[in-house]
Amino acid sequence: MKDRLLEIRDLTVSLKKKNSSIPIVKGIDMIIKRGEIAGLVGESGCGKSMTARSLMRIQPPSAIVDGSILWYEADGTSTDLTKLKEKELRKMCGPQIGMVFQEPMTSLNPMIRIGDQVAEALLIHKMAGSRREARDKVIRILKEVGIRDPELRYRSYPHELSGGMRQRVVIAMAMICEPKLLIADEPTTALDVTTEAQILKLIRQMCTTRNMSALVITHNMGVVSQLCDRVYVMYTGRILERAPVGEIFSKPLHPYTKGLLSSIPRIGSNPEYLTTIPGSIPETDQKTSGCEFCLRCSEDERRCFFEMPEETGYAEEHYVRCFAAQHRMEAENE
Repeated sequence: MKDRLLEIRDLTVSLKKKNSSIPIVKGIDMIIKRGEIAGLVGESGCGKSMTARSLMRIQPPSAIVDGSILWYEADGTSTDLTKLKEKELRKMCGPQIGMVFQEPMTSLNPMIRIGDQVAEALLIHKMAGSRREARDKVIRILKEVGIRDPELRYRSYPHELSGGMRQRVVIAMAMICEPKLLIADEPTTALDVTTEAQILKLIRQMCTTRNMSALVITHNMGVVSQLCDRVYVMYTGRILERAPVGEIFSKPLHPYTKGLLSSIPRIGSNPEYLTTIPGSIPETDQKTSGCEFCLRCSEDERRCFFEMPEETGYAEEHYVRCFAAQHRMEAENE
């Protein structure tokens, strides 16, 4: 247990709608170890951001959250974040858990200077004895995340910075209190490939130098391959496959995982014919008793429409929820 930092057990998030509720996250389990970067990957609308927001308790007011979110201390003792009062949780958000939100322009207040926004968390959590000390720490973190002329940018407004610089500022805001866990929700959205590579390198570097863990939410398997140690593949709020990153890329088991990997453009391939996953994600209020991916799956069986497969272990730390994959595993073991 001492190697664990965060453990999610049977997390379910539903949204109230008139006299019913719509499940968005469906009983997921997840473990993030100390110093590990975990990736939560899937198409837009799969419930990834709702999962992350539930960890910070900033989900919509209509959300109903069930399950456990256990935070582990170094001695192995744990605290269930879902049981904490709001005041107690606020003390953790910043010093223990930092979050990089999806769009930096909506995360930054256009009317407040960069330095004041980054320093706010230090002052709230009383991690700086004075505004002078807070200023020095902000300038230090701005320099650490690769912003040139940090003293000048300290007094800049968000609109005076490029997209890549704003993304670095958002990362600095999440890192200023030196958290143990960084949650990064689509940290490279709308960035060009060069800036994206720089941001990914920055996150990896800061995790290494600070012995920090991270949960990276993305729809881009290329980001996963560059950054993550472990991968959780999510579809319509359910984890369909989970494994170390090398195992996922060398031996993908679920048809959805294979579809995501085959959709990555490759150098030398014909750009006129990009591989796609046929169909689209079902509506959130569309109920099914079977596997939600069966309507888009090339390996579906009749039972897939009526029965949800149980999670099955393929190898050490490699698990999948798929009847076809289970049959392939049984055939390999014969």
